[in-house]
Amino acid sequence: MSGPVLVPATVHGTRWVWIRVTAVAVAVVNTAVLAVCLGFAQPERSDSAAAIADVDHVIEELPIVSVTHVDAAGSSPRSSTMAVYTVNLPSTDGGRSTPATFRAYNSRGVREVGDTYEVAYAPGQPGLGAVGAVSVQAVEGQLSGQALPSRNALSIAVGWAVVAVLAVAVGTGVASRPRGGRRVGDDWVALRAVAAGQAEYVEEVDGGDVGTRDKKGNSAGRYACLTFRTDTGEDVPLAVSAKLSAAVPLLTGTQGWLLWNPRGDGKAKAAADFVADDGWQLPGRVPGAVAARIASGPRGPVPIDTGRCTRLLELGGFWPRTVPVGLVVGLLVAAAAVGALLVPVNGGWRVWTALVVVLAPILGQLLAKEASAPAATVKR
Repeated sequence: MSGPVLVPATVHGTRWVWIRVTAVAVAVVNTAVLAVCLGFAQPERSDSAAAIADVDHVIEELPIVSVTHVDAAGSSPRSSTMAVYTVNLPSTDGGRSTPATFRAYNSRGVREVGDTYEVAYAPGQPGLGAVGAVSVQAVEGQLSGQALPSRNALSIAVGWAVVAVLAVAVGTGVASRPRGGRRVGDDWVALRAVAAGQAEYVEEVDGGDVGTRDKKGNSAGRYACLTFRTDTGEDVPLAVSAKLSAAVPLLTGTQGWLLWNPRGDGKAKAAADFVADDGWQLPGRVPGAVAARIASGPRGPVPIDTGRCTRLLELGGFWPRTVPVGLVVGLLVAAAAVGALLVPVNGGWRVWTALVVVLAPILGQLLAKEASAPAATVKR
């Protein structure tokens, strides 16, 4: 398989692919954290809370004298509830107490008559009403307009940081590690190749034979790849970041150059690129053992064309135009749920809506997942 098209002097990097995929992963995490915060928040600040916060007030534990308009999030006695509670505000001059009502949230069941609530009120102005909650911090949060108790800020920040780091790791795993543009040298491996289609590659595992399986029966060194039949007669697998279902029908039968720098110990995958004769460059990785074996064999000079330009073939790069319909529907449902959480109405429904935000895209992706067609196995 020889041809007049020569090897380009430089190959493109994949930093932007990594940045975009990782940015999407972090954005998903941010959306989930926002949804959880909104789900557990109590964003409603009543007129009474605003008025009481502007005058001298006290927060006192008072007994409940009446419970009405109970709105439960479920049928269980321990379900969260929103109800209207009535307490008697003490008089400052020794006269009769003044009844005051307020709506309050309880994460477990409903407070009964005789139970107590932390209540904020203005002793000199009982007509302003009252604000009550299960803790002093919750009452202060309502008076200040905080939707989420400040004591939860540290836990939320730590949780967000941990999950954001995991999202970056997932983005790196999907798009592979970012690499900059590289200059092709005479020490590179350059093979004339033609894309032969999809196959499953099984690599040797340390301490075992090809195809060794773990305790769950899964092969530790098995993954789908795009194979290339080279001018040496050997099929070389290329693990690509692009979706194989898009890459296989587009590239099968395409001729070009399979390139990689042979540096390395042969254990890690070698960063490689397939440069088609029509100018498109597909980044990927060749198994370390295969890359090292071919590099150790006889190789001819690399025919470099310093004036040749290439374009990066990302095949969507997992960008929106390649997102499955099921995932798009899941994202739309999640967006609608986030919009509902922005409505300043309290209730146990907020937590369940937050779960919808988190789970809808996952379920949409699972339902849209295509059944992978059986492929041949390449063992080297």
